[in-house]
Amino acid sequence: MELTGEYVGCDGEPRRLQVSCEASGDADPLQSLSAGVARMRELVAEFFGPLVERDAQGVRADAEDAVDATSETVAGGLKVGT
Repeated sequence: MELTGEYVGCDGEPRRLQVSCEASGDADPLQSLSAGVARMRELVAEFFGPLVERDAQGVRADAEDAVDATSETVAGGLKVGT
């Protein structure tokens, strides 16, 4: 038994994640499946971690640019300078 996941990025290139869940010897198949699910979770975190981090940095940069572009904002009659 194996777990397989596929992600297609913005570039259209598929990326495949695959984990074997084979029970060796007298091992319980459910324990092997559980271990496979845990390993797949780790692979997904490793795969998407850099993408999430890069995206988060982009969001922070966009927010900082928006604040820098606004020198004065009027909110409820108060002028707020940045």
